[in-house]
Amino acid sequence: AQKAGIALGETRLIKVNMRMETNVKDVYACGDCVESIHLITKRPVVCQLGTAAVRQAKVAGTNAAGGYAIFPGVLGAAVTRLFDTEIGTVGLTEFSAQRAGIETISVAFSGKTRAQYYPGALPIRVKLIAEKETEKLIGAQIIAGEGVAQRINALSFAILKGMTIRELAKAETCYAPPVAETWDPMVLAAQTLIRRLKRK
Repeated sequence: AQKAGIALGETRLIKVNMRMETNVKDVYACGDCVESIHLITKRPVVCQLGTAAVRQAKVAGTNAAGGYAIFPGVLGAAVTRLFDTEIGTVGLTEFSAQRAGIETISVAFSGKTRAQYYPGALPIRVKLIAEKETEKLIGAQIIAGEGVAQRINALSFAILKGMTIRELAKAETCYAPPVAETWDPMVLAAQTLIRRLKRK
């Protein structure tokens, strides 16, 4: 890329604007070779995820074909499965928030993926990170035997819309003993964090 005169960014990946344009006229880039802007910190980050790549590709293709589209940035929503354990993350960790100069409050809550009395209910641990000043949710990590992806997706949307932990604590979620608790663990985590704030 450098030999072609294409500029690299802070992360040493290709620097693009929101239309996926490089500094070279009519040259677009997307996917693992470009840096993305984090929606919380507004700083360039490495986000080599398929979800980001396909969205960037659609934007790049639209603009290269004469249309107009933008890619706003990333929250880094990701999930994986290791044997019988699912692990997911979205937004900032406490460490990455600290590096960005954001003072945080956080909680880690342990519960069950379904009604506790129902056969097959599995352990789940939800960690929520919020900005201390605004109480806005800025990150979450979940580890559980099941149901991680849909919760990470919900929390990704909550972060995108600037939801506070107090708003999340009031969220209405579905319930049926075979598939869900009356209070979803992510809602209970938010309620736990609010109680912790009141004690301070």
